[in-house]
Amino acid sequence: MLCMPRNFLEENIKMILYGKPVAEKIYETMQKEMEGLKDRPFLAIVLVGENPASLAYVKLKEKIAEKLNIGFKLYHLPEFSSQESVEKIISELNENKYVNGIVVQLPLPEGMETEKIIGLINPKKDTDGFAYQGIGEFPAPTAQAILDILNFYKIDLEGKKFVIIGHGRLVGQPLERLLLKRHITASICDSKTTNLKEKTLLADILISATGVPGLIQPDMVKPDAIVIDAGTAEVGGKMVGDISPEVYEKVASFTPNPGGVGPVTVAELFKNLVDASNEK
Repeated sequence: MLCMPRNFLEENIKMILYGKPVAEKIYETMQKEMEGLKDRPFLAIVLVGENPASLAYVKLKEKIAEKLNIGFKLYHLPEFSSQESVEKIISELNENKYVNGIVVQLPLPEGMETEKIIGLINPKKDTDGFAYQGIGEFPAPTAQAILDILNFYKIDLEGKKFVIIGHGRLVGQPLERLLLKRHITASICDSKTTNLKEKTLLADILISATGVPGLIQPDMVKPDAIVIDAGTAEVGGKMVGDISPEVYEKVASFTPNPGGVGPVTVAELFKNLVDASNEK
């Protein structure tokens, strides 16, 4: 059982924000909710190609689904598959009354129309939260995971300067929206930002989600910063994040990668799935 001071930053204690205890808490709540379900939830994942990060995440999702006794089916298509074949699978899954959640694993191969494909998912089965704040009902798992990690470790967000690096649809955009709901305005950096170091040095809470290995170096963060690594890439056969390991020695608090945001993201996906099953 983790034990931590309520205001650990004020006591100058370095805190490693492990994702496992956060995920376990989510799963514990989920399993209680599942006891009242007539049918077990069922998740379908559509994966096109052999992206290493995507393969790793799908494997983890399948493992968790088996552990939770949740139905799972992977539709794994070759890299050269047509967009029409992907659209056909989604259409069939939309009509399948036994499928509660549909995930299209991103990124899709070059040439496929990502917006069109994910736009075909029934909003009531959109457990990746692509349509959230529009016509969808579920928050994006990684964005929600980041907020739940901060909440679990009792990190006070009031008055903190947030900087988000990466403004993609999986993390940056939905996280910005979730923060705005809490009346928190984050500074956004993307590939067009020319003064990245100047921006990151202002951050009390820095979130990076670019998939660029080692993008954030020690001279880009201040000593009392909290650093959240939501990036994923493969280097030398290993999964790594955006934050250089040397940063860990400098900052007040950080999520390890792997072992930080990733496990909680998967838990949030299954939480959305159970919520979708409850609404059936």
